[in-house]
Amino acid sequence: MTYFAKLKKFFWFFVKLAIAGGIVAYLAFKNPTEIIDGFRSFNYIWLVPALLFYLLHMLVCAWRWHRLTRILGVRLSGFEALSLTMQGYFFSLVIPGGAIGGDVVKMGVLSKRTRPGAKMEGAFTILIDRIVGMIALFALALLLLVPAVPVLMKIEVPNIAIDDGMRILFIICLAGLCIAGLGASSVIFFHRFIEKLPVFGPLMKWGDRISHGMVTRLTSATDVYLGCWPELCKLVVISIFFVHLMTVVPFAFLMTGLGLHVNLLTLVIAVTIGNIIGLIPLFPAGVGGRDVATVTILVAGSVAVGDAKTGQLLYTAIVLFFNLIGGLFFILDPGRRNTEQLLEEELEA
Repeated sequence: MTYFAKLKKFFWFFVKLAIAGGIVAYLAFKNPTEIIDGFRSFNYIWLVPALLFYLLHMLVCAWRWHRLTRILGVRLSGFEALSLTMQGYFFSLVIPGGAIGGDVVKMGVLSKRTRPGAKMEGAFTILIDRIVGMIALFALALLLLVPAVPVLMKIEVPNIAIDDGMRILFIICLAGLCIAGLGASSVIFFHRFIEKLPVFGPLMKWGDRISHGMVTRLTSATDVYLGCWPELCKLVVISIFFVHLMTVVPFAFLMTGLGLHVNLLTLVIAVTIGNIIGLIPLFPAGVGGRDVATVTILVAGSVAVGDAKTGQLLYTAIVLFFNLIGGLFFILDPGRRNTEQLLEEELEA
């Protein structure tokens, strides 16, 4: 990699950090008095359950991935699954590749610990884990969309005049995004149909030939998961309640700490749509995009601007805290030297 290419990669990484930091700073300094008063009046004892339930959400994510590795016969202990999951969160925050970069490092580390002949399958479990989580998130958003309409129709954007037509267009685009996300996440499970198509079939055979059977191994691994579709469906349902809805619980405790009783549906809508916006690769660990989306919807749901921003800033602090905690798993990992080598390769790529 040339010096210029490295410089360009890090430049865009810092641009993303600047955008995320700029959005958070804007939210903070737009209503400084209300936010300062919110931090002063906040009952910090409510941070304890908020932290515990966010930790539970991350533990369920690690457990889900561990279940998916067992289906494919990848040897990985429960603690290793937790350690690599936490390291993935950490690297998603601190390396230029963002969320994708975290997964790349996670795949690389797992391949070092997987027996010969099963390295591709190990990496594939990470992809399937991401797919299961995405299906759960987009399905939840679609289920919430109809009851969310009254709140979304009250959305206001500071210094921008928007009318009902624009709000309706936003709702339609959000529905389209969720449907497209479900389609993109599920398409891998229809590979047997795709390989019969005139164009894609020959392409898959050509790719299999030049990759020495990699496509065949991927499709075979997908068939294994398809054979366990009841388990996958169960994991999707568990992800809806104990991954995505579980992120609402810490926020509810934070709002309680502020002395507020926010409508539960409004809170679920705000956090869920905020999590979807946070998927945009432009925002490291979702910071920035998730914040502005969640605050905007909470305000539309009759939460005071200062309270909405205080709650969101506290929530973002919890997210960043646990992402950084993932660095401890990296430091204490016996295989850290292999991970450091993979990091160098990732930064050189």
